[in-house]
Amino acid sequence: MLLHLRVSNLATIQDLEIELAEGFTILTGETGAGKSIIIDAIQLITGKKADYGMVRTGEKKATVEAAFDIQRLPVVQQILKDTDIPCEESELIVRRVIQSNGRQRTFLNDVNVGVTKLEEIGKLLVNVHGQHDNQALLRVGPHLYFLDGFAQLVSLRETVGTLFHKYQDYLNEHEALKARLAERTARIEELSFQRKELEEADLKKEEEEALEQEAYLLNHSERLKLLCIQAQKELYDQDGSLVERVGALEQSMREAEKIDTQCYEFRRSLETCLFQLEDVHRAISSYTTRIEEDPQRLEWINQRLSLIQSLKRKYGVSTIALILDHLNRVKLELKQLGSLEETEEALIQKIKEVKAELHEKATKLSELRKREAKKLDKQIMAELHQLGMEKAIFQTTIAPRLGPDSQSSEPHYTPIGIDHVEFELSVNPGQQLRSLTKVASGGELSRIMLALKTVLASVDTVETLIFDEIDTGISGRVAEIVGQKLRSLGNAAQTLCITHLPQIAAFSENHFGISKSVKKGATYTSVLPLNQKEKVQELARLIGGTEITPQTHTLAAEMIERSEQKFV
Repeated sequence: MLLHLRVSNLATIQDLEIELAEGFTILTGETGAGKSIIIDAIQLITGKKADYGMVRTGEKKATVEAAFDIQRLPVVQQILKDTDIPCEESELIVRRVIQSNGRQRTFLNDVNVGVTKLEEIGKLLVNVHGQHDNQALLRVGPHLYFLDGFAQLVSLRETVGTLFHKYQDYLNEHEALKARLAERTARIEELSFQRKELEEADLKKEEEEALEQEAYLLNHSERLKLLCIQAQKELYDQDGSLVERVGALEQSMREAEKIDTQCYEFRRSLETCLFQLEDVHRAISSYTTRIEEDPQRLEWINQRLSLIQSLKRKYGVSTIALILDHLNRVKLELKQLGSLEETEEALIQKIKEVKAELHEKATKLSELRKREAKKLDKQIMAELHQLGMEKAIFQTTIAPRLGPDSQSSEPHYTPIGIDHVEFELSVNPGQQLRSLTKVASGGELSRIMLALKTVLASVDTVETLIFDEIDTGISGRVAEIVGQKLRSLGNAAQTLCITHLPQIAAFSENHFGISKSVKKGATYTSVLPLNQKEKVQELARLIGGTEITPQTHTLAAEMIERSEQKFV
């Protein structure tokens, strides 16, 4: 239930707060006073798309905040719990901030959430009924959803939808599999060639880098050998080589050591250096003997590298590792193609099973709809008779939904079942039942929608109903009946209504007056609760317009008194 509403800087509203109670609440005001802005504010905190143009001129942001009592809404409590949003006091504070630069933020009990989550919860908190909802009755599509809502079949319909999409997925998978079967021979030939080509290539992951290094050495082997021979000469193989000169130095220090033992370390260092130079000479000599020019090996390496580059280009990859990954995929697909028949058999079995389950659930859904439709018709007609349509006959027709092949005896499955649901109406005796989309006037639509809302209220978990323009196309006695019906509806759910008809306003348990003022060129909307005296004055205004006479004032008081007597 909506307990509190605060709005700031939204359109013509600068700052207002409303405390709301149970029962039937009326909001009235002159045309243009801002009644629709109140509805906009409530819709914003239930997930309606925000428009930054709604921010009051000259302000940076608009804020709408509402407090809800959710003690009797366990589904909402569970959603909040699953989203880690605290609600220990069973109260939910919804706050929405819309900035003039187009940005917006949404909070549930001070936890920042997305608009999608707000919309999910909002539809469980408030049901706003406006003129466009009447128009929904003029489209056949929504009729099915009204029936399912009344019959509490939404969960079963969603199950049917899930099974339908699963069934369609399997059918699409089967079509793709049949296409693969048709193309299998060519595909197997293609993949077998790829496997043969890659297996014969016998590539190794690190092969390319090793071959490139070896090719570089072979390409420079002659120069390498010359450099090594020159090093051998410089070290040992020519007069005045490094070994010879270091040996002479070592001999000099050996003589010096006899004179001064401090020269021992110098001699030992030169001796060590001499040994190292001799070791280096032997190593280079051994290495030089292994350097060979091998044109045939070099040619093979270049051919191998060319093959690797060709395969990388062919398969659109950059490394041998990726070529080997492709080979593994080729082998796997060949294995799968070899067992497509078994795969198809298993898939056909899945299709049969899910189709059988879909048929079972869709048939059950259809049977329940047909059974519950009779109850809906009976209750709707009872409500319509009370709403001044004493001769009206209302009937829900349920026919098989037709598919592309209308001659098929098999049901046409859809995500919402196998039924075509349509409301039919006869207003006058002897008049043939015809589709509601073709025969109902504006006033009749309003009453039919009210009848639907009244009937649905008995099964709906939403605790707050809001009616905007419910009085379209009605007046006089019918308006009084509508007011009485709304007052009764307020016993089942908190009911708010914006109206311009005194006959409806007279039945209110709580009454708010909406007014507009202009100060220094700016427009301000205010909403104030009316006491009994102010309520009489407001009804007199609704009856007589700008000129309120003692007679209209007396009539207003009598209307309120008479409406109260009906609920004593």
